[in-house]
Amino acid sequence: MAKVFVMMSGGVDSSVACGVLVQAGYEVVGVFMKCWSLESLRQMNLPDSLYGCFWEDDLQDASLVAKKLGVPFEVWDFEKEYKEKVVEYMIQEYQNGRTPNPDVMCNGQIKFGIFYKTATNKGADFVATGHYARVKNNQIWRALDKNKDQTYFLWQIQANQIPKILFPIGEFRTKTEVRQKAKEFGLVTSTKPDSQGLCFVGHTPLRELLLSSLGRKEGDILNIENGELLGKHPGAFLYTIGQRKKLGLSGGPWFVSKIDIEANQVWVTHSKNQTPLYSRELVAKELNWQIPPSSNHFRCTAQIRYRQIAIACEVFLSEEQARIIFDKPVRAITSGQSIVFYDNQVLLGGGVIV
Repeated sequence: MAKVFVMMSGGVDSSVACGVLVQAGYEVVGVFMKCWSLESLRQMNLPDSLYGCFWEDDLQDASLVAKKLGVPFEVWDFEKEYKEKVVEYMIQEYQNGRTPNPDVMCNGQIKFGIFYKTATNKGADFVATGHYARVKNNQIWRALDKNKDQTYFLWQIQANQIPKILFPIGEFRTKTEVRQKAKEFGLVTSTKPDSQGLCFVGHTPLRELLLSSLGRKEGDILNIENGELLGKHPGAFLYTIGQRKKLGLSGGPWFVSKIDIEANQVWVTHSKNQTPLYSRELVAKELNWQIPPSSNHFRCTAQIRYRQIAIACEVFLSEEQARIIFDKPVRAITSGQSIVFYDNQVLLGGGVIV
């Protein structure tokens, strides 16, 4: 009987993933990962008021689900690794004027990094999560539920890991079906709301986290069309390309079109003229290919943010970077975010936009 370690977050998706695997006859071990706590916050010299993680409640729910399904349940502590590889990395990226994707890093460094390694060392034949994705022919495919598909966040998974990964939720066509399955299993998480906020950090407000970590640094907000001073901001690191909220400007809406981290300036464009927000080209580094390209020049589709429609493009590879030219202009290409490549439904790989 194949042994599967299931990452259980205390949510309905991972709960149903666990139940489906038990039903399919696997030897299942449920694991809750403790990744964030008040202690982590204090180690970073941040105020207790920023704490918004309810991991104790999630742990209890995960434990109840495991008990209901009759599977062994363990708690693994990855706080140190999460603080260093996800939270501190995220803050550093913002400080450098980039907009990171902590969910991608959490998957790459924690779930399919240290968790995967620990599970296989403990004799796992497979690891499983509640991600909306599928594994077919040792490739990662988009989930059947296109609205929930999470393959965008999974590009850092290594090709040699895929044969040992299971995504049971990816076979469900709707979230309603997932919740119905949870009810059939009699799980306490069947009506639990979907989690919001940063991966594991919960409801900690990002803006306040960054201000507390990096300090206020007042600078100018300028009109990119004519250089006019429109207002002030508390730190250029707080903003991202395409942002329209929390600018505090009249006569809008305005959109962030450029961030100059060294000059501590935020440049904006008016809604009437969003041309500066559009571009057809970008460069990406830190590439990871689950299906290695057969040549240095090829066509595929790519998306630069979650839930964006993948756009046809040409990819030119050279040394350790890729130059991507889209068939049509895309909005708000953002340094630090992920670009993820697809061949129809199949995930090819990804990289970080520079």
